[in-house]
Amino acid sequence: MKKTAFFMAVLIIGLILTAGCTGTEEAKLPVPTIDEEITPEKTTIPTEEPYEVTEPVLIIGDDIYSTKITVNAKDSGNNALIVSVNYDSTNQMGTTGTGSDLRATVFAYNYRDVEKSFNPKTRQDVIDAGIPYRTVGTTLYPNNKKTVGAELPTESLQGSLTLDKPYNYGAIIEKQGERN
Repeated sequence: MKKTAFFMAVLIIGLILTAGCTGTEEAKLPVPTIDEEITPEKTTIPTEEPYEVTEPVLIIGDDIYSTKITVNAKDSGNNALIVSVNYDSTNQMGTTGTGSDLRATVFAYNYRDVEKSFNPKTRQDVIDAGIPYRTVGTTLYPNNKKTVGAELPTESLQGSLTLDKPYNYGAIIEKQGERN
């Protein structure tokens, strides 16, 4: 019994003495001394607030049905961006009927020219931001495919755009009425 108690005591003392000695020297973190001054520069990592929207924007009115709409852009080669809206109202039944008068407000902007929280949802948001835009209308009938667009900032009355800097583009589509 005395041998077992002695053996257990030696084992416990050995475990206590070796605790914390299993790591490598690289894994040990430096402990600041009392004399060392801790400043915000040493304790924080500066991060830049991200832009809210970095992908193309496409806002489609709730009253536009069964029309596939996409927006894309390409460099015109003259430091301008051609922003296009593609409408596809084809259907398998080949039906025809009343057309929809659609208004597309296409726009483009450099990120640094707007607030980081800029996230346009309406035509008025685009106008108020002072960014290049153009409004393009068309009538789309069932089983039609159409493309409309504008070269920005060339065809805009406001704003500027530099393609060498980060930019985004988009379109806001609204139904203006119907046509027979």
